[in-house]
Amino acid sequence: MPYAFVQDVAASWEHYERVAETLIDPAPEGLVLHVAGPTDEGFRIIAVWESEEAWQRFRTKALQPAVAALGGPSRPEPTFRDLRTEHVVIGKGTAT
Repeated sequence: MPYAFVQDVAASWEHYERVAETLIDPAPEGLVLHVAGPTDEGFRIIAVWESEEAWQRFRTKALQPAVAALGGPSRPEPTFRDLRTEHVVIGKGTAT
């Protein structure tokens, strides 16, 4: 079952960019969608994974070591939501 991951992080957008640049090429196995952007408190990540197991593999093998290497928390506390896909809209707009 697909898993949606939402996390608010109280760190700078620059910190997100440093971590992300080490993890996105190629895209992690099992990742369906990843969206992130700055907030007033730091940044928010919203991701959809093929399964909770795919997320856990990525978290353990790639994310935690990358964040720890840059001096961030090694175990950020995510919020998971089951996702039963019933409606998908893909726009033609340009994301910036």
